[in-house]
Amino acid sequence: MKSYKSKKVKIAVSFLAVMLIACMLTISMTGCNSNEIGVTPIDVFFVGNMQQNVADTSDLMKEGTELVSVNDMLTTEGWTLEANTYDVIAGIYALAVTNYNNVNRSAYMVMTDASVNAFKCSRLGNKDVNVGIRSTYSAFMGENGSFSQTISGVTILDGLGGFVSNLRDNFGWNTQTFNNDKFEISKKGFNAGAQFYGEGNNSNNATKYIMGAGNPKLDKASKFTGSVKSNNSSDEDEDVPERDYAWSQLLPIEGDPLTVAGTSYNTGTYGAGWATSNYSVAEYFDTNKTKIDYIAELNLYVLDITILSEYVDEACEFTKGGLVKDTKDYIELNNAKYTESTARIEVYGSGLIKSMQKIDTLESNETCKLSVAGGMFGSCDEGGKASNRITMAFGYDKDDCDALKYVALYWPELATETPFKKTEKGTLKNVSPLNLSNYTTFSNYKPKANELVSKFNPLFSLNWADYALNNEE
Repeated sequence: MKSYKSKKVKIAVSFLAVMLIACMLTISMTGCNSNEIGVTPIDVFFVGNMQQNVADTSDLMKEGTELVSVNDMLTTEGWTLEANTYDVIAGIYALAVTNYNNVNRSAYMVMTDASVNAFKCSRLGNKDVNVGIRSTYSAFMGENGSFSQTISGVTILDGLGGFVSNLRDNFGWNTQTFNNDKFEISKKGFNAGAQFYGEGNNSNNATKYIMGAGNPKLDKASKFTGSVKSNNSSDEDEDVPERDYAWSQLLPIEGDPLTVAGTSYNTGTYGAGWATSNYSVAEYFDTNKTKIDYIAELNLYVLDITILSEYVDEACEFTKGGLVKDTKDYIELNNAKYTESTARIEVYGSGLIKSMQKIDTLESNETCKLSVAGGMFGSCDEGGKASNRITMAFGYDKDDCDALKYVALYWPELATETPFKKTEKGTLKNVSPLNLSNYTTFSNYKPKANELVSKFNPLFSLNWADYALNNEE
């Protein structure tokens, strides 16, 4: 049997995208107005050729790898959708992870709507606390390097009192990073109230920004860091355990152990940064809620997956660990349990992943400690919960994966010497500015959503107000 290796992609997918407490304090008072946080249109996940299938894959794969199709899997195993439904679903997910790690270019975007609730908090008069954060993370990787961006902002903040509003102007976490084979440079905004352009007042701007998220202050007040790569440095990704086939059950890559409130949690992935849940085991599925559809027009498989309650902590242990890790500086969930794990995943017949949507919810009915920006607010006697709704979009088009395209749009200053001289201790002062002369500028950029947007079936609403309503106790 042929052995397939998959590579671990260097994407730091955080389920809240950044530390929750930094995010919670990013947005100014004006940032909470309806004209600042709009309903994000689904169009932002279909700009350019995002989510399109790849007609010509001759130059898509890394040397020594091959793109394995769903039909290859079905033929080899003798499976059919009707007779082997759940084996096929598990195999397609594993296949998509393997193929994604073997491509030499990719565009990846993830938007997370997170809600954290704490119940009956003692120092707040036994009030409930509800915090919502919208975060976007993107990475575009190809022959011209990699460009990534993280932007986060508050959507809901109830129950903490007016003093928190006074603190929100002083914290933030918005970053942009570019790297190629010669150097890496990053900028981080210290006051980063994200502006989410969406339906309504700012609808015309939504697709001009990655996932409709912008931060006007990031360019005006940033801290720059950077490093020059040596001739011996390598971006080669770490090998993951070998498997018999590209669709064989995924194997865990353990991360750092995590202990919160006396409870031990595991972190890690199943071969790709976005693959923190193991949907490659058919026995985990709730067969009453798990199904597969095939859209012949698009040669697209749509997987709807719900994990059985008795297997969810095993199947999603890394997802749980990541969610607890990203919320521990706000609420320490003690002995958290899953109450929901649902996913909708689209994979082309070629074996390339198109999109993934997920809902994960953890709850604890044990006393939880609540803190904000290092200040303790006592115990929440009836525990709390953390929930994520995640939308991921993938693309493989050369233009969509060109890092310099995004630099020209969102960080054109890299065509000058200024940012390189601003790095700590002048680390990059001798680096040559980038040549962006062949790329469109932001003022001339007129992006449009492609035709696939009309055929997308959302798992949930992107309206943050709907999200808040659905999470009320």
